[in-house]
Amino acid sequence: MLNYILRRIAQSLLVLLIVVFVTFSLPYFQTNGIMAPAYAVLGTHATPANLAIWAQQNGMNHPFFVRFWTYLTQLIFHFNLGHSYKQNMSVWGVIALYVPRTLWLALSALILTLIISLPLGIIQASRRNTVFDYSATGTAFILYAMPSFLLCMLALDAFSFHTLHLPSSPPSGVAPWAIFTDPVGFALPVGCLTLLSVAGVSRFMRGTILETLVQDYVRTAKAKGCSNLRVLFRHAFRNALGPIITILGLSIPGLFGGALIIESVFNYGGLGIQTVFAATNSDVPIVLGITLLVAIFTLAGNLLADIALGLVNPRIRIEGNAR
Repeated sequence: MLNYILRRIAQSLLVLLIVVFVTFSLPYFQTNGIMAPAYAVLGTHATPANLAIWAQQNGMNHPFFVRFWTYLTQLIFHFNLGHSYKQNMSVWGVIALYVPRTLWLALSALILTLIISLPLGIIQASRRNTVFDYSATGTAFILYAMPSFLLCMLALDAFSFHTLHLPSSPPSGVAPWAIFTDPVGFALPVGCLTLLSVAGVSRFMRGTILETLVQDYVRTAKAKGCSNLRVLFRHAFRNALGPIITILGLSIPGLFGGALIIESVFNYGGLGIQTVFAATNSDVPIVLGITLLVAIFTLAGNLLADIALGLVNPRIRIEGNAR
Protein backbone atom coordinates (compact mmCIF):
# COMPACT_ATOMS: atom_id res chain seq x y z
CA MET A 1 0.00 0.00 0.00
CA LEU A 2 2.86 2.39 0.81
CA ASN A 3 4.42 1.89 -2.64
CA TYR A 4 1.03 2.54 -4.23
CA ILE A 5 0.60 5.82 -2.30
CA LEU A 6 4.16 6.97 -3.07
CA ARG A 7 3.65 6.21 -6.76
CA ARG A 8 0.42 8.25 -6.86
CA ILE A 9 2.09 11.14 -5.00
CA ALA A 10 4.96 11.15 -7.50
CA GLN A 11 2.51 11.22 -10.42
CA SER A 12 0.57 14.09 -8.83
CA LEU A 13 3.75 16.09 -8.26
CA LEU A 14 4.75 15.60 -11.89
CA VAL A 15 1.36 16.85 -13.09
CA LEU A 16 1.59 19.79 -10.69
CA LEU A 17 5.01 20.70 -12.07
CA ILE A 18 3.58 20.74 -15.60
CA VAL A 19 0.65 22.91 -14.45
CA VAL A 20 3.04 25.34 -12.73
CA PHE A 21 5.18 25.56 -15.88
CA VAL A 22 2.16 26.28 -18.08
CA THR A 23 0.77 28.82 -15.59
CA PHE A 24 4.13 30.59 -15.40
CA SER A 25 4.43 30.67 -19.21
CA LEU A 26 0.95 32.02 -20.02
CA PRO A 27 1.76 35.72 -19.30
CA TYR A 28 4.29 35.63 -22.14
CA PHE A 29 1.40 35.31 -24.62
CA GLN A 30 -0.51 38.43 -23.51
CA THR A 31 -0.14 41.82 -25.12
CA ASN A 32 3.34 43.25 -24.36
CA GLY A 33 4.31 39.86 -22.88
CA ILE A 34 5.71 39.81 -19.36
CA MET A 35 6.13 43.58 -19.55
CA ALA A 36 2.35 44.10 -19.61
CA PRO A 37 2.28 44.89 -15.86
CA ALA A 38 4.92 47.55 -16.43
CA TYR A 39 2.71 49.34 -18.94
CA ALA A 40 -0.24 49.09 -16.53
CA VAL A 41 1.79 50.47 -13.59
CA LEU A 42 3.75 53.16 -15.41
CA GLY A 43 0.93 54.32 -17.67
CA THR A 44 2.00 57.41 -19.63
CA HIS A 45 5.49 57.17 -18.11
CA ALA A 46 6.19 53.86 -19.89
CA THR A 47 9.30 55.07 -21.67
CA PRO A 48 12.03 52.63 -22.72
CA ALA A 49 14.25 53.85 -19.88
CA ASN A 50 11.51 53.49 -17.25
CA LEU A 51 10.57 50.07 -18.62
CA ALA A 52 14.17 48.92 -18.30
CA ILE A 53 14.37 50.19 -14.72
CA TRP A 54 11.08 48.50 -13.83
CA ALA A 55 12.22 45.21 -15.40
CA GLN A 56 15.45 45.29 -13.39
CA GLN A 57 13.66 46.09 -10.13
CA ASN A 58 11.17 43.24 -10.59
CA GLY A 59 13.56 40.65 -12.03
CA MET A 60 12.00 40.66 -15.48
CA ASN A 61 15.39 41.06 -17.14
CA HIS A 62 16.51 37.55 -16.15
CA PRO A 63 16.30 34.57 -18.55
CA PHE A 64 13.11 32.51 -18.66
CA PHE A 65 14.36 29.46 -16.78
CA VAL A 66 16.02 31.57 -14.09
CA ARG A 67 12.71 33.32 -13.45
CA PHE A 68 10.85 29.99 -13.53
CA TRP A 69 13.23 28.46 -10.97
CA THR A 70 12.80 31.48 -8.70
CA TYR A 71 9.02 31.25 -9.07
CA LEU A 72 9.04 27.49 -8.39
CA THR A 73 11.18 27.76 -5.24
CA GLN A 74 9.04 30.61 -3.89
CA LEU A 75 5.91 28.58 -4.59
CA ILE A 76 7.24 25.44 -2.86
CA PHE A 77 8.85 27.01 0.21
CA HIS A 78 6.71 30.13 0.71
CA PHE A 79 3.54 29.34 -1.27
CA ASN A 80 4.06 32.59 -3.17
CA LEU A 81 1.56 32.64 -6.06
CA GLY A 82 2.99 35.80 -7.55
CA HIS A 83 2.38 39.53 -7.25
CA SER A 84 -0.57 41.62 -8.40
CA TYR A 85 0.94 44.82 -9.75
CA LYS A 86 -2.47 46.45 -10.18
CA GLN A 87 -3.38 46.00 -6.51
CA ASN A 88 0.26 46.16 -5.33
CA MET A 89 -0.24 43.06 -3.19
CA SER A 90 0.78 39.43 -3.27
CA VAL A 91 -1.71 37.17 -5.03
CA TRP A 92 -2.14 35.03 -1.92
CA GLY A 93 -2.75 38.15 0.16
CA VAL A 94 -5.59 39.11 -2.18
CA ILE A 95 -7.33 35.72 -2.42
CA ALA A 96 -6.61 34.30 1.06
CA LEU A 97 -9.84 35.77 2.41
CA TYR A 98 -11.94 34.11 -0.30
CA VAL A 99 -10.42 30.63 -0.32
CA PRO A 100 -12.12 29.30 2.87
CA ARG A 101 -15.49 30.67 1.72
CA THR A 102 -15.42 28.85 -1.60
CA LEU A 103 -13.90 25.76 0.02
CA TRP A 104 -16.73 25.47 2.57
CA LEU A 105 -19.28 26.08 -0.18
CA ALA A 106 -17.81 23.32 -2.37
CA LEU A 107 -17.37 20.87 0.52
CA SER A 108 -20.95 21.41 1.71
CA ALA A 109 -22.23 20.75 -1.80
CA LEU A 110 -20.02 17.65 -2.09
CA ILE A 111 -21.30 16.18 1.19
CA LEU A 112 -24.92 16.82 0.22
CA THR A 113 -24.22 15.31 -3.20
CA LEU A 114 -23.02 12.09 -1.56
CA ILE A 115 -25.99 11.96 0.82
CA ILE A 116 -28.51 12.42 -2.01
CA SER A 117 -27.01 10.89 -5.14
CA LEU A 118 -25.72 7.56 -3.78
CA PRO A 119 -29.04 6.38 -2.27
CA LEU A 120 -30.91 7.83 -5.25
CA GLY A 121 -28.80 5.86 -7.73
CA ILE A 122 -29.20 2.66 -5.72
CA ILE A 123 -32.98 3.07 -5.52
CA GLN A 124 -33.17 3.75 -9.25
CA ALA A 125 -31.16 0.62 -10.00
CA SER A 126 -33.30 -1.51 -7.69
CA ARG A 127 -36.49 -0.13 -9.25
CA ARG A 128 -35.30 -0.11 -12.82
CA ASN A 129 -37.86 0.80 -15.53
CA THR A 130 -40.45 1.96 -13.01
CA VAL A 131 -42.20 5.33 -12.85
CA PHE A 132 -39.78 6.47 -10.15
CA ASP A 133 -36.78 5.49 -12.28
CA TYR A 134 -38.11 7.27 -15.35
CA SER A 135 -38.99 10.39 -13.34
CA ALA A 136 -35.59 10.55 -11.63
CA THR A 137 -33.81 9.92 -14.95
CA GLY A 138 -35.74 12.68 -16.70
CA THR A 139 -35.05 15.13 -13.88
CA ALA A 140 -31.36 14.22 -13.92
CA PHE A 141 -31.13 14.81 -17.68
CA ILE A 142 -32.77 18.22 -17.32
CA LEU A 143 -30.43 19.28 -14.49
CA TYR A 144 -27.40 17.85 -16.26
CA ALA A 145 -28.14 19.79 -19.44
CA MET A 146 -29.22 23.02 -17.74
CA PRO A 147 -26.64 25.85 -17.58
CA SER A 148 -25.70 26.69 -14.01
CA PHE A 149 -26.66 30.37 -14.31
CA LEU A 150 -30.14 29.42 -15.57
CA LEU A 151 -30.68 27.06 -12.63
CA CYS A 152 -29.63 29.83 -10.24
CA MET A 153 -32.01 32.34 -11.82
CA LEU A 154 -34.90 29.87 -11.68
CA ALA A 155 -34.14 29.08 -8.04
CA LEU A 156 -34.08 32.78 -7.20
CA ASP A 157 -37.38 33.37 -8.96
CA ALA A 158 -39.08 30.37 -7.38
CA PHE A 159 -37.75 30.31 -3.81
CA SER A 160 -36.71 33.91 -3.13
CA PHE A 161 -39.08 36.19 -5.05
CA HIS A 162 -42.30 34.16 -4.92
CA THR A 163 -42.32 31.32 -2.37
CA LEU A 164 -40.42 30.69 0.88
CA HIS A 165 -38.67 34.09 0.48
CA LEU A 166 -35.21 32.71 1.13
CA PRO A 167 -32.35 35.25 1.11
CA SER A 168 -31.33 36.06 -2.46
CA SER A 169 -27.66 36.19 -1.42
CA PRO A 170 -25.65 35.03 1.60
CA PRO A 171 -24.66 37.65 4.18
CA SER A 172 -21.66 39.69 3.05
CA GLY A 173 -18.53 40.36 5.04
CA VAL A 174 -18.94 37.33 7.28
CA ALA A 175 -16.52 34.69 8.54
CA PRO A 176 -15.89 31.67 6.27
CA TRP A 177 -17.73 29.34 8.68
CA ALA A 178 -20.92 31.47 8.52
CA ILE A 179 -22.33 28.73 6.30
CA PHE A 180 -22.87 26.77 9.55
CA THR A 181 -24.08 29.65 11.74
CA ASP A 182 -26.52 30.99 9.12
CA PRO A 183 -27.45 28.01 6.90
CA VAL A 184 -30.66 29.65 5.64
CA GLY A 185 -28.67 32.40 3.94
CA PHE A 186 -26.65 29.78 2.05
CA ALA A 187 -29.59 27.52 1.15
CA LEU A 188 -29.94 28.67 -2.45
CA PRO A 189 -26.24 28.70 -3.52
CA VAL A 190 -25.47 25.39 -1.80
CA GLY A 191 -28.69 23.86 -3.13
CA CYS A 192 -27.97 24.91 -6.72
CA LEU A 193 -24.38 23.67 -6.58
CA THR A 194 -25.60 20.39 -5.11
CA LEU A 195 -28.24 19.87 -7.79
CA LEU A 196 -25.67 20.41 -10.52
CA SER A 197 -23.58 17.54 -9.10
CA VAL A 198 -26.38 15.19 -8.02
CA ALA A 199 -27.64 14.76 -11.57
CA GLY A 200 -24.39 13.30 -12.92
CA VAL A 201 -23.34 11.29 -9.87
CA SER A 202 -26.75 9.64 -9.39
CA ARG A 203 -26.89 8.63 -13.05
CA PHE A 204 -23.41 7.16 -12.84
CA MET A 205 -24.28 5.36 -9.60
CA ARG A 206 -27.35 3.85 -11.22
CA GLY A 207 -25.38 2.58 -14.21
CA THR A 208 -22.59 1.16 -12.04
CA ILE A 209 -25.04 -0.70 -9.79
CA LEU A 210 -26.85 -2.14 -12.82
CA GLU A 211 -23.54 -3.39 -14.26
CA THR A 212 -22.64 -4.95 -10.92
CA LEU A 213 -26.00 -6.70 -10.50
CA VAL A 214 -25.41 -8.85 -13.60
CA GLN A 215 -22.02 -10.17 -12.41
CA ASP A 216 -21.58 -13.86 -11.61
CA TYR A 217 -20.91 -13.35 -7.89
CA VAL A 218 -24.22 -11.48 -7.53
CA ARG A 219 -26.12 -14.30 -9.18
CA THR A 220 -24.28 -16.74 -6.91
CA ALA A 221 -25.28 -14.75 -3.83
CA LYS A 222 -28.90 -14.77 -4.96
CA ALA A 223 -28.73 -18.51 -5.59
CA LYS A 224 -27.49 -19.03 -2.02
CA GLY A 225 -30.63 -17.35 -0.73
CA CYS A 226 -29.39 -13.85 0.03
CA SER A 227 -32.15 -11.26 0.18
CA ASN A 228 -32.34 -8.53 -2.44
CA LEU A 229 -31.45 -5.91 0.15
CA ARG A 230 -28.36 -7.82 1.27
CA VAL A 231 -27.27 -8.42 -2.31
CA LEU A 232 -27.78 -4.74 -3.14
CA PHE A 233 -25.84 -3.25 -0.23
CA ARG A 234 -23.42 -6.03 0.80
CA HIS A 235 -22.28 -7.07 -2.68
CA ALA A 236 -23.35 -4.65 -5.40
CA PHE A 237 -22.82 -1.35 -3.57
CA ARG A 238 -19.43 -2.31 -2.17
CA ASN A 239 -18.07 -3.33 -5.56
CA ALA A 240 -19.59 -0.27 -7.26
CA LEU A 241 -17.73 2.13 -4.95
CA GLY A 242 -14.56 2.10 -7.05
CA PRO A 243 -15.89 4.01 -10.08
CA ILE A 244 -17.92 6.29 -7.81
CA ILE A 245 -14.81 7.32 -5.86
CA THR A 246 -13.07 8.13 -9.14
CA ILE A 247 -16.02 10.23 -10.30
CA LEU A 248 -16.10 12.13 -7.01
CA GLY A 249 -12.40 12.93 -7.33
CA LEU A 250 -12.94 14.20 -10.87
CA SER A 251 -15.98 16.26 -9.80
CA ILE A 252 -13.88 18.67 -7.73
CA PRO A 253 -13.02 20.91 -10.74
CA GLY A 254 -16.72 20.97 -11.61
CA LEU A 255 -17.59 22.10 -8.07
CA PHE A 256 -15.10 24.97 -8.21
CA GLY A 257 -16.18 25.87 -11.75
CA GLY A 258 -19.83 25.83 -10.73
CA ALA A 259 -19.00 27.90 -7.65
CA LEU A 260 -17.58 30.61 -9.92
CA ILE A 261 -20.96 31.09 -11.66
CA ILE A 262 -23.03 30.58 -8.51
CA GLU A 263 -21.02 33.09 -6.49
CA SER A 264 -21.47 35.65 -9.26
CA VAL A 265 -25.24 35.14 -9.44
CA PHE A 266 -25.79 35.12 -5.68
CA ASN A 267 -23.20 37.85 -5.00
CA TYR A 268 -21.21 35.70 -2.61
CA GLY A 269 -17.69 36.88 -1.80
CA GLY A 270 -15.64 33.85 -2.81
CA LEU A 271 -13.07 32.88 -5.40
CA GLY A 272 -15.72 33.15 -8.12
CA ILE A 273 -16.34 36.85 -7.48
CA GLN A 274 -12.62 37.49 -7.22
CA THR A 275 -11.93 35.66 -10.49
CA VAL A 276 -14.57 37.66 -12.36
CA PHE A 277 -13.26 40.91 -10.86
CA ALA A 278 -9.67 40.07 -11.79
CA ALA A 279 -10.62 38.99 -15.32
CA THR A 280 -12.63 42.16 -16.02
CA ASN A 281 -9.73 44.29 -14.76
CA SER A 282 -7.07 42.29 -16.67
CA ASP A 283 -5.34 41.35 -13.42
CA VAL A 284 -3.57 38.37 -14.96
CA PRO A 285 -1.51 37.32 -11.88
CA ILE A 286 -4.69 36.98 -9.81
CA VAL A 287 -6.41 34.86 -12.48
CA LEU A 288 -3.38 32.61 -12.90
CA GLY A 289 -2.92 32.32 -9.13
CA ILE A 290 -6.53 31.19 -8.67
CA THR A 291 -6.12 28.78 -11.60
CA LEU A 292 -3.03 27.26 -9.99
CA LEU A 293 -4.78 27.04 -6.62
CA VAL A 294 -7.78 25.22 -8.13
CA ALA A 295 -5.37 22.87 -9.92
CA ILE A 296 -3.72 22.07 -6.57
CA PHE A 297 -7.11 21.30 -4.99
CA THR A 298 -8.00 19.16 -8.00
CA LEU A 299 -4.80 17.13 -7.79
CA ALA A 300 -5.25 16.73 -4.03
CA GLY A 301 -8.80 15.47 -4.56
CA ASN A 302 -7.70 13.02 -7.24
CA LEU A 303 -4.84 11.81 -5.03
CA LEU A 304 -7.23 11.16 -2.14
CA ALA A 305 -9.59 9.40 -4.56
CA ASP A 306 -6.75 7.17 -5.79
CA ILE A 307 -5.77 6.29 -2.23
CA ALA A 308 -9.37 5.55 -1.28
CA LEU A 309 -9.75 3.48 -4.44
CA GLY A 310 -6.72 1.44 -3.46
CA LEU A 311 -8.20 0.83 -0.01
CA VAL A 312 -11.57 -0.22 -1.43
CA ASN A 313 -10.16 -2.38 -4.22
CA PRO A 314 -6.83 -4.06 -3.29
CA ARG A 315 -6.55 -5.51 -6.82
CA ILE A 316 -5.55 -2.06 -8.07
CA ARG A 317 -2.51 -2.05 -5.79
CA ILE A 318 -1.57 -5.56 -6.85
CA GLU A 319 -1.85 -4.74 -10.55
CA GLY A 320 0.21 -1.59 -10.04
CA ASN A 321 2.97 -3.57 -8.30
CA ALA A 322 2.93 -6.09 -11.14
CA ARG A 323 3.68 -3.34 -13.61
